Amino acid sequence: MKRSGKVRRGFVRGAWGSLLVVVTLGGVALAAAGFIQSPPGLGAGPLLTKWEVGSCHELDEAVETSWAFLTDTKPSVRCDAEHTTETYQVVELTGELAAAKERPSPVLLQKEGPPLCQGDALNAYVGADDRDAVRDLTTVTFFPTAEEWNAGERRMRCDVMSVPRGQLSPVAVSFPFKDALKTKEGSRFRTCRLDANEVTCAVPHNRELVNPWLLFGTDQIEKGRDFMVGVAQRLCGPEAEAYLGAPLKSRPDLTVVVEVPGDPSIRQDSRVGRCWLAPSDPKATLDVSVRSYAKGEGA
Repeated sequence: MKRSGKVRRGFVRGAWGSLLVVVTLGGVALAAAGFIQSPPGLGAGPLLTKWEVGSCHELDEAVETSWAFLTDTKPSVRCDAEHTTETYQVVELTGELAAAKERPSPVLLQKEGPPLCQGDALNAYVGADDRDAVRDLTTVTFFPTAEEWNAGERRMRCDVMSVPRGQLSPVAVSFPFKDALKTKEGSRFRTCRLDANEVTCAVPHNRELVNPWLLFGTDQIEKGRDFMVGVAQRLCGPEAEAYLGAPLKSRPDLTVVVEVPGDPSIRQDSRVGRCWLAPSDPKATLDVSVRSYAKGEGA
């Protein structure tokens, strides 16, 4: 998320007499040897935000997706070229926040703004539904520049980006995020497992998670594991077939594996069970999701 505001340039001389330019964006000083023509997050020329669902953006510095960096005015890029974020929703700000004459602080904007980015809108944009166990996709928000705010602009941009689990920085992609979960590119955004280790479905794995999770009542848990496994198998079968887009009998290479409360892979205080699709051959692995795609085709 980007910061903006009026760009104030001051010139200082370093210890060796070289000329440095200090550029301040909303209170953050960025110094570089020589002249900075396009500071991070800001495009050259008029500092205008791109308010268009489906536009793609290359943000190549870590600060540009920091919560405190409010504004992105760089020119958009092609969505089949390398890009970091993609706009999936544009939200009109209202209420006291929008009533502010000057752009509010980053803390206030980031408190009030991001909850307005709707999870349903994100799922619809990337092509996910209730059976997809999505991972490594997150939202980043961008607000008008201080100049745009003063001119009456009150929109917020909701962008999707990929931040792999365990990392802090987003990764660039060279395909559209739009409907990615309906293509084989979506394998990298689905939850799989190789033995006990959770991975994406784009790398070798022998389990693929199928949502939704199953919630067991305390009375069902008291009946023991065999009872819960029977319940889970009856419920997971139809969900797995819908996930595959084909009857299980047409996929002898795959089988349904269930987990229930009390299993080592389930948190011990949990009441949920899970449905997984796995290769029928216990020694086999897959490196792509088995999910059905846009044309109803499996992997």
